[in-house]
Amino acid sequence: MKMNKYRILAAIIVFGSVWGLLECVLGGIRFEGALANFPIGALLGGMVGLGLMAFSRRMFNVFWMQLGMALIAGLLRFWAPIGTCVICSALAIVAEGVVFELIFNRPTFDISIRGQSQLLNVKTLALLGVIAGFTIYVVGYMFTQIMTPVLTTGSFNLSNFGAVLPLIFGRGFFAAVFGGITLPLAVLVKQLHIDVSKVKREHYYAAVSGVTAFCWVFVIAFFQF
Repeated sequence: MKMNKYRILAAIIVFGSVWGLLECVLGGIRFEGALANFPIGALLGGMVGLGLMAFSRRMFNVFWMQLGMALIAGLLRFWAPIGTCVICSALAIVAEGVVFELIFNRPTFDISIRGQSQLLNVKTLALLGVIAGFTIYVVGYMFTQIMTPVLTTGSFNLSNFGAVLPLIFGRGFFAAVFGGITLPLAVLVKQLHIDVSKVKREHYYAAVSGVTAFCWVFVIAFFQF
């Protein structure tokens, strides 16, 4: 696929903005009753984050593009004062982008349209999705538990970190389940994929600009005023 750097940069911005918007909107949801303790972060990491990163890797096949998306999404999430710890959420998103790159930058895990390996089947992708969903969520959560106190108080308490590990791994189960569902869908459903290199330049940039503007205006207007 021939794709100039400006189209790729535009894609990073728009996918990151959509990701950030979904994090802001869904991150504020609080369930009641039997689902009161449902970890919404597992849904965001195992489905939203992994899904968008896998979808964009499938379409563009550009290494480190997904980390750029995570940086944009984390920045937008930082604008929305929802939840108990805004900086935690922003850091987790960036960490998820790093973990995704470390997993899927390997030739063995090529999920691009050009990928011809045995990886591109439902069972293998579901298993990889379980592993990726769990790893992305758990590592992201652990990263926030380390870096948030360092950035906010200048200290890190190892005992507090150890105490929260069972909770992190327990919630990681949900992220694994979501990942096992999301990755095969993002990679294999043909209806989700468009050859953006064939989209006319003016239409491409108009759509990207419109979606990006909507995401940022919505977050700033809804969460800041």
